[in-house]
Amino acid sequence: MTSVRISATPEARAALRDAANEHGPLMFHTSGGRVGGRQYPICLPAEALRLGARDHLLGEVDGVPIYEMEDRETGVACRVRAYVLDVASGPAIGFSIPAAPGKRFTLMPADGEVCLDNVLEQKN
Repeated sequence: MTSVRISATPEARAALRDAANEHGPLMFHTSGGRVGGRQYPICLPAEALRLGARDHLLGEVDGVPIYEMEDRETGVACRVRAYVLDVASGPAIGFSIPAAPGKRFTLMPADGEVCLDNVLEQKN
């Protein structure tokens, strides 16, 4: 699986720096687009989540890896070539480190990017 290009807004970069200063090395994890999972990744200390066989490196931003979990039945259902890590109002998802008080990280397709249906990866 090839990684995609991931950029970040200045606000997201600042939030990453602040979170790393408080929590040490970080990682992000998404559920591969299911139920808003890619849109709202969870931010964790780098060693907090044990990666499994279905977790793949989507890309990284400022040295922080972003992993995605592929769907059990269909693999990766939809992917674009470029994403933007940003910050939005709202509580952090689950046990995610917040981007700031009352804010969460988001991972959205870059402007002009659309789902590539041909990236469906069938499980062997």
